[in-house]
Amino acid sequence: MSNGTMTAAPWTRVAVMLAGLIVIGVISRYTTGSVIPTDAPDALIFQNALLLIVLGSALLEYRFTKPADSVVNGLMGVLTLVPVYGLSPLWAWWWVFGYCAAVFIAATACVAASSSPSVEGWRRRLVDLTYQPSVVLGRARVLYSLVFLYAVFSFYGTQSTKTAILVVFWGVFLAIWPLRLPELVSTLRFRQPTTKSIGKVERTDEPDIVHVIIHAATDWNPESIKLLQQSDGIQRYVLPLFSQAADARVLGTGMCIADVSSPVPGLDPGYVYEVAGPRRSPEELLGAGEDSRLVGFVDKDSVMGRLRFHTWDPSECKEGMLIWSRVGKQRVYYQITEGTTEEEGLATNKHGYQVASASQLGLVNPERGFQKFPWLPAMNTPVFATPPRFGAGVMHAAPDEFQYGVVPGTELAVTGRFADLMEYHTAILGVTGSGKTELTFDLIRHAIGRDTKVICIDLTARYEERLSDLKPHNLSISPALSKELGDKLLDVETGKYGAGDEKKALKQFSDKLRADIDKYLQEFLLSTDEDRLVGVITLDEISNTKATIFITELYLTALLTFARDQPDKCPRVLLVVEEAHTVMPEASTMGLADFDSKGIVAKIAQIALQGRKYGVGLLVVAQRTATVSKTVLTQCNTIVSFSCFDDTSLRFLENFFGKTHTDAIPNLGFLQAVVFGKAINSERPIIVQIPYDERKAEIGKQTTGQESSSIPGVDVSAAEEALYTHASPSAG
Repeated sequence: MSNGTMTAAPWTRVAVMLAGLIVIGVISRYTTGSVIPTDAPDALIFQNALLLIVLGSALLEYRFTKPADSVVNGLMGVLTLVPVYGLSPLWAWWWVFGYCAAVFIAATACVAASSSPSVEGWRRRLVDLTYQPSVVLGRARVLYSLVFLYAVFSFYGTQSTKTAILVVFWGVFLAIWPLRLPELVSTLRFRQPTTKSIGKVERTDEPDIVHVIIHAATDWNPESIKLLQQSDGIQRYVLPLFSQAADARVLGTGMCIADVSSPVPGLDPGYVYEVAGPRRSPEELLGAGEDSRLVGFVDKDSVMGRLRFHTWDPSECKEGMLIWSRVGKQRVYYQITEGTTEEEGLATNKHGYQVASASQLGLVNPERGFQKFPWLPAMNTPVFATPPRFGAGVMHAAPDEFQYGVVPGTELAVTGRFADLMEYHTAILGVTGSGKTELTFDLIRHAIGRDTKVICIDLTARYEERLSDLKPHNLSISPALSKELGDKLLDVETGKYGAGDEKKALKQFSDKLRADIDKYLQEFLLSTDEDRLVGVITLDEISNTKATIFITELYLTALLTFARDQPDKCPRVLLVVEEAHTVMPEASTMGLADFDSKGIVAKIAQIALQGRKYGVGLLVVAQRTATVSKTVLTQCNTIVSFSCFDDTSLRFLENFFGKTHTDAIPNLGFLQAVVFGKAINSERPIIVQIPYDERKAEIGKQTTGQESSSIPGVDVSAAEEALYTHASPSAG
């Protein structure tokens, strides 16, 4: 029995036929003295009528009678009656004979008319007229029963013991079919006690999705794997996904995840069963191993660079999480960047579910990081999450590579050759408190250990304190000179028409100042002292005044001139520009309306970019791209973006990262960033978690004398500060 519907198995019908034949033989031996009687009346009863009733009912016409079957039955009835003509009342013989002949004629006409490829016109009318009489009156149980009863009552009479025995057998044999006794016997066949039918397949959606009408009490949850018997004989494990009430039924949706290696015998095609024995996990059946956990299945609209998957357990998914799916025999890795909700129609109902989007990282190359893979997984391919300790020791970072962080939730390091490729310029972007300055400090420490000197243009007044262990050298001009320069620039702006005298005085002052800066810089660059590895230029004015921009131009010109004219003597230099919008502003957004200021900004941008030719790298640190010179930003071949929200920044970053990762930027957590470019060992953008070293906080406390009121070098809220201070190095 499956889902309340009983069917008689073929072996049951064969058993009924054999039992009927044995009983007929016994009755024949008892009543006639011979198992196979030769007398014409006895032969009519036993060899023809009863035998054909048993054969027709059990095997030939079990489900329905066809017109062709009625042709045979009518003909056999006629031929059976011919030998006994005259041995019984003629009126009875002719009545039964006429019945059989009429069935034969009607069925023959129906078969002949319906054999044409086109059944129309008079053929259609003839078929309609003869079909029902043929298949109803020509059934073996009806026609041969009529012949049987005629023969019994004609030859044995109504008071005979033979008549009673034969009529009882005939009645019992015919009664077992409407009583469905063969179907009941079929349910008594041997089954393994743990194999229980729980539902019938309603619909199959390729690939591998099945919709099952399940019993109301069925445990249809992802923790209970089911077994499907397909009509092609193959048995498959089914992972339940969800269930819902549909009218008076319960409809369960599942996914076929693996073939059964040792099929269970005796299961009905199209039905789903409980699995015998101990439960097996989906990961085990899918061959993922114990180090991965199933999180979903590939959904529609996936492309090579972006995977969409139907989440199996949404609570396990997080932005930045590393996942993988198989393409052939390859494990291709992806990183979750977004989640959405969707719904699908099931009959008249809707099913809501969550879909995660993940950007392709590709294959893991221990030496070169992630490499693109040129294809995507098939629809409904399982998607797995990596374990927390995944990646430990996987990447073989070279000694000169910098570790930006790890893939969130793993120990997989994201590295790159920052020091070797610093001439291609790097930009670090993000709102205040997101962690960009801490990463800058790490990059500075990394660079000075790779035969590189670092010059920091600092408007935050924090670099000298936070880098105190490196003994930074102060390259700043005095506040008095800075003020004097500002006064002379103001004189030029407010002087008489043309301001000739004021400009002459400004030039004399700037020439002397330029000469002094040249001297200071050359001494710093040529020095081999350990306390001359980091130079800090502190600008007092935290605004886009002409004085600030003018001083910056003097330093950059002096640096580039020396690097160009003395390439054999000048070391590699990393120029760090903190609050870059102040010294490298976008003129159209920062109120620089006069021609001179715009000219100086353009000159600064050109100087910075030309430094690439002479071993001068640029590290730009800014909060918003809108306020920084696009001439500079577009030349940065590596970008690290922490969380930011303004549309201008996001539109700029979309051109570099693409839409998928740009959409993820506003949701980034503290010390999380999207990184991509020449100095990153990945052929696609990647979200990283930047670990925080507690020693940095201790250095800040020692240099500022603060205990715990704030984290030196980073502006964070109280909640962020607590997270930042107590974060583990592996989790950030």
